[in-house]
Formats: sequence, structure tokens, C-alpha cells
Amino acid sequence: NREEATLFRASAARANCLSQDRPDINFSTKQLCREFGSLNQKSFLRLKRLVRYLVRFLRLVYEYKFPPKGQAPADTIELYVDTDFAGFRETRRSTSGGVALVGSCNIKHWSKTQTTIALSSGEAEYYGMVKGASQGIGIQSLLADMGFNVSLQINTDASAAKGIATRKGLGKVRHLDVQDLWIQQRLRNGDFQLYKVKGEENPGDLFTKASLTQHRIEGLLNMLNCNY
Repeated sequence: NREEATLFRASAARANCLSQDRPDINFSTKQLCREFGSLNQKSFLRLKRLVRYLVRFLRLVYEYKFPPKGQAPADTIELYVDTDFAGFRETRRSTSGGVALVGSCNIKHWSKTQTTIALSSGEAEYYGMVKGASQGIGIQSLLADMGFNVSLQINTDASAAKGIATRKGLGKVRHLDVQDLWIQQRLRNGDFQLYKVKGEENPGDLFTKASLTQHRIEGLLNMLNCNY
């Protein structure tokens, strides 16, 4: 009914605000806010599940460690990006997620539904890489305004997406959205570096999947120097 719908939207909006500082609930709150237009009783069950999690883990602490004496601060922004291909069964849309680290410090994370419907996992991962690159370039520009010149490094666990980004043009991937090919030129210009990492070592996994176990969530949070 209308009262329950108002309560759901108000609670989900508060959770969405909280998720800016809680990377462990970023994906969940994004999913809840997508249900504003078609609420049902299952929506309330999902909200209650999130609330029970927050009651169990009231506080998440960020650890920002100073570099050892005599050692220079970190001069690289490390981005870890990941994608859940066709995670929405109804729309077949994918989710892009990632996190930006300066040294061991988590300074930004995101979980976004892709606007383009990807036709393959490699294409979806590439769109997630483009999203991460735009976030990283923005952070790099912000730090430059503050007087810090830092390099940019993007890490992905998708070999296919890395292959698309390092080639020139579409290649055989004819259905790729050409407006996202700018990353190829920026990579050739040396504006950032692109590396392949193992899936289990990618903290971006935290922002794209709903099926993670509590043990896996805690392991990913440790990679971000966050703990309960």
C-alpha cells in the first residue's frame, strides 16, 4: 500500500546515502533503489535483509596508514574494476563496480547499472573498464588541482576486455558501442597503465555480486583496509 511504499523509499534512500561510506552495502542499496517504480512484498524482504546486516555490523572502520618514516607517499591511483554480466534477468543489463585506492587508502567506490546492454561478458567488462577509467581520470585531475601529480593504474580480471582496450578500433567486436573506444587512444598515449589480476584478488568483486558469502565479504573488505 501507499504507506509501505513511502516507508520503503525513505529507508532505501537513507541506505543509499549510507552506502557512500559503506562499500559492503553499495551493491545492495543500488539494487533496492532500482525497485522504486515496481514495489512488492519481495522488495520489503530485501530491505529487511539489509537492515539485519546493518544491525549485525553497526560500524565499518577505514584504516588510513601513514607511510614508513623516510618513505614518500603513494604516487599512484590504483583502480580495481569488475562487472557482473547480464545480472538483471528481466533487462539483461550488467553492473559495473570498482574501487580507487591511493596506496592502501580507499578513497572512492561505485556500483552502477550499465546503460548499454552488453552482448558478451568481454563487452560488459570493457564497459566497466571505461567507467573505471573515467572515475580515475577525474580523481587524478582533482589531485592535480591540489598539487599532487600521480599516475593512474587500472586493474581488471578480464582478459577479453584488456584485449579490446589494447587493440586499435573495433576488430571483430562489431556490436561494441563506438563512443567508448576513447580508452584505446588514452592507453596508447600513456595516460594510464592497464594490468591483469586474478579474480580472487580483485576487490571490485564486492560491488557487482549479491551471492557473496560473509567470509568473502570480509576478505574483500580487508583488501580495502576496512574492518568491522
